[in-house]
Amino acid sequence: MDENNRCTYILPKKKRKCRMMVKNGKRFCGEHAIHDPSEKDRIPCPLDPKHTVATNELEDHLAHRCNARISSGDPWIVENINVVSQKTEDSDEEFRPSEEELAEVIELVEKGYATAESVVKTRILEAPLVEKHLNEVLGTVNATHIKHLKQISSIIGNLLADDLLHDDEAHGIFELGAGKAQLAYWMAKTTPKCQFLLIDRMGARNKWDNKAIREDAALKMSRLRCSIEHLDLSKVDTLKGVKRTVSVCKHFCGNATDGGIRCLVNAVNNGFHMAGFALAPCCHHRSTFEEYAGHDFLKSLGIKTSRHFSALRHIATWATCGMMRSDQPTDYLPENPDELPPEKKENLGVKAKTILEVGRGRYLETIGYSVAIYRYVDSSVSPENLLIVGTKCP
Repeated sequence: MDENNRCTYILPKKKRKCRMMVKNGKRFCGEHAIHDPSEKDRIPCPLDPKHTVATNELEDHLAHRCNARISSGDPWIVENINVVSQKTEDSDEEFRPSEEELAEVIELVEKGYATAESVVKTRILEAPLVEKHLNEVLGTVNATHIKHLKQISSIIGNLLADDLLHDDEAHGIFELGAGKAQLAYWMAKTTPKCQFLLIDRMGARNKWDNKAIREDAALKMSRLRCSIEHLDLSKVDTLKGVKRTVSVCKHFCGNATDGGIRCLVNAVNNGFHMAGFALAPCCHHRSTFEEYAGHDFLKSLGIKTSRHFSALRHIATWATCGMMRSDQPTDYLPENPDELPPEKKENLGVKAKTILEVGRGRYLETIGYSVAIYRYVDSSVSPENLLIVGTKCP
């Protein structure tokens, strides 16, 4: 493809050109057209300046299409109820740590990891129906589909192992960041009498919840479209008749995980009865110092400032960036942390992710739950393989 047909905007974080196609005679794609001095018809979205909108579509965009819009009239919508506002001058999400800051936090990670790892266990379990399906489709679907099925199988297996999934009308499942709802689909196959409430800020095509309902018209499964930061779970009518509710999420990214955790904590503090939870976070590079829920644990390890947190977040990316192996010995320690051997960086990345999840687990313990953290799939399936499981203390 001719590079002249590609958007010329340089992505600040990736330091490369945007790869989207452009119209004939244009330098920028639709999303980056705002950077064209001759473009007067596109502006940053007033609700979320991370994306742009055509001025002649602004009213409809704000009223019906923007994922950042807040619905009015629903009692469970309370603006920013699950958001923490403690902005500081140096808490920029885009901040890149210096070599000295990375070296300092690497030392703290190495020292603190023993404390974090002591509470993490490997528990890879299976759900019979998902495993049966896996065996049937093996060789006919791509590796990504297989990966997700293995993760779903183990999440359901862990829920069953801790008595958190019941085929009972009095039992409810609340899924945060449901997306296309493949996890909910297989939970419903396992426990069809259970009631399901799914929430996601975005719409999605080809949703698995629609497929589940087509296959079983008696299934009680509903969906709310709402950003997690505005949801007061204690006021959602759908779950009020349920005696036991369990909250789950699979790959809830970055700050969304912390917003979701705060949503659960606020709901419990407001009288919502939650029997337990199973949370599989991901994308730690999208977490921010302000919103992260596990500050007390990090402080106990000496990770106290927003700049420390930015360095920790940066180190966590090393677990998932697919670095090539090197011939350097694993104990080789260059002056520049970015020149560490790939194996060493990957190992440090795993340690940083573990510390972040243990911090979240410790925070959830403060509202009366016994919390365990499991490596629920092998790292060869996904490096994002930690599951936070909690059960209500007696």
